[in-house]
This record gives sequence, structure tokens and C-alpha cells, in this order.
Amino acid sequence: MSTATLTPADIKMSSAQLTVGGTDIGGTDGGIVFTPTVTIQKVFVDQSSMPVKHFITQEEATVTANLTEYNLTKINLVMSGATYTLDSGATKKKIEVGGGQIDNTSDQVELIITPTVDGSATLTSDNNLKITVYQCIPFTHPEASFMKDGVRYIPCTFDAQRDSSKAAGKQLYLLGDSTATA
Repeated sequence: MSTATLTPADIKMSSAQLTVGGTDIGGTDGGIVFTPTVTIQKVFVDQSSMPVKHFITQEEATVTANLTEYNLTKINLVMSGATYTLDSGATKKKIEVGGGQIDNTSDQVELIITPTVDGSATLTSDNNLKITVYQCIPFTHPEASFMKDGVRYIPCTFDAQRDSSKAAGKQLYLLGDSTATA
């Protein structure tokens, strides 16, 4: 009888760091979830009961996370259509929301998810484990929940957009080491 081949070293479990536009957004709660979705159109012909061809008709990727650090500088990184102000003394900050539109160019950010290797937030040095989403639009607006026994968090959603500067087949996201070459 044959048995399955397993490589325990290839089984991964960890939390991760999320960088938005090159900036670490800090602590999260509930994990960082990367969800790619591909929609396939099957082609059938009268002469076959099985599909004869498949077409990809839609590709999407979404990243969700709950920010736990209530820091306006970091929150600004995840809010499209908002205006951030830091006063000249660099102490007073504000984010104003309402009536703004998403700018599909200036609001785009690159996301990088880097797994940790232990319980002390040490980042992995294995770049093959990273996930890079080239261009995302953040769809975040803070929910405020004030409870004496709960952590205040800000739910964030990032929707990937096509990076037309990259070749076909390489325009949405990357799994692994971005410096790998053929």
C-alpha cells in the first residue's frame, strides 16, 4: 500500500506583518487574510458532455486585517478619499472624511504580507513565503467601539487593482521572492 509523502518543514503556521506602501501598519487582531478569486467560464459544445475549453473571465484579490494600533499616521495609510493633516509642530493630526473620491492612481498602495517565525514577531528571512499585492485600493473607514474589556480595532479591506506596468499574467499579485529571475 502506498502512503502520502509529507514534508513537515513545508507546513507553515504563523502571524504576519502587513506593510502598506512600505510602512508597517503595526498590530492586527484576527489575522491578515489574503483571498484571491478567479472566475472561470467553461465552454461546452453540443458534441461533448464535458467542457472543451476554459477562459478566465475575472481575477480579484482582497486583503483584510483589523488594525489594533489607533495611530492617525497609520490609519491614514488605509483610508482612500480622506484628507490627512499634520500641523507644522508635527504633534496635532487629523483625518477629514466626506465628499472625497477614490483616486485610482494616488490612492493605490503596494501591500506586502511577511510571515513571522515565532511568538515574538520575528519576521521570516525566507522571502519565498511573502505575498505582494502590487496595487491595492484601501476601503477602510474606522468603526469605533469603546469597551472596557475589548481592544479597539479598525477593520481594513484592500482590493487589488491591475498593475498595467507589468506583463500579462503578472499584473495582480506575487507569491514568493520578488527578486527571483528566470
